[in-house]
Amino acid sequence: MTSKNTSKTLPVNLPEGDPELLLHELQTRLREGRRLFAEVGQILAEIESRGVRDLYGYNSIAVFYEHVARVSRAEAKKVTGRALALNSRRTRDGTTTPPVAPMTGAAAATGVLAEAGIDRIVTVMSKLPEHVAASARLDAEKVLVDLASVARPRDVTIAGTDLLARLDPDGNDTLDPTPRAPRSEFWLRQKRTGRWDLRGNLDPETGARLNALLVPLAQPAPDGKPDDRTPAERRGDAFAEVVDLAESGPAVPMPRQASEPATEQPEPAEPVGKPANSTGTAQPPEQGRQSPYSGSVRSGKARDVAHIRPPRWWFRLSRSQPGAETPSPTHDRSVVQISDENATHSQRRKTA
Repeated sequence: MTSKNTSKTLPVNLPEGDPELLLHELQTRLREGRRLFAEVGQILAEIESRGVRDLYGYNSIAVFYEHVARVSRAEAKKVTGRALALNSRRTRDGTTTPPVAPMTGAAAATGVLAEAGIDRIVTVMSKLPEHVAASARLDAEKVLVDLASVARPRDVTIAGTDLLARLDPDGNDTLDPTPRAPRSEFWLRQKRTGRWDLRGNLDPETGARLNALLVPLAQPAPDGKPDDRTPAERRGDAFAEVVDLAESGPAVPMPRQASEPATEQPEPAEPVGKPANSTGTAQPPEQGRQSPYSGSVRSGKARDVAHIRPPRWWFRLSRSQPGAETPSPTHDRSVVQISDENATHSQRRKTA
């Protein structure tokens, strides 16, 4: 009864009690799957040689494989990178780009190498400097290929590290002889809730100076009362105080000014005969649009508004055009006359 269920679940009929046969079938199918996957890499390299944009309209071979194989972007980059490292391809000018690990590609086509072992070999071969002779490169690759066919990927990594130390003991310093010192970084973004999220990576001196400013201000309340704030909240309040102190300093930089001078638009003069408390009075037409900053400037005349500068686009829209029509004196007199008539009519209704 058990043998019948086993025969239905397995792809082939295997007798009971034969572990060697099970192991052989497993290794055979693994080798066949790896061989077919190596052929997939060869096809990808050929597509890259012919031009994936010209053939299928994709910007890169990784994006093409991501959509065709329905895999993630990270896996697509890994597969296509392995394919281009194991197979030669032609460039646009007709020249041939040799593979990084040609012997590894030939062994992968037989299905004896796993993908993880191939990636370890490619990593080691790509780190070998150009001054290493071609014969030494082939010998080193052969050692790694023979090891990867019978060992685990971690063993290949250890052997590759030893080969790099023997073939390039000084390391490849030609790529970056003078490494650039890391600079301070700061990120600040506003969330949808209106609050701001900040993080940074400061150099030792700047970090120590900022910490010296925050520590005294982040202490609990000095009057002895219990402080229910968490340490993070105390540091946040201390940082807000530092911002207030910096903003009130005399050397605080002002916002960048627009290249065009900012001119305040004059308010339109009120009609001469306009009553003090009248409703429904016709207003004279305004020239241009009202500035979004005019209300705050008018309401607080004692406030220093020298730093308020409307954006440049506002002045382009608010300028009077050369061919724009201006209200004539006749129109102004008609407005005043209408206002007087409305006021007289309103007074008569109140008297009646």
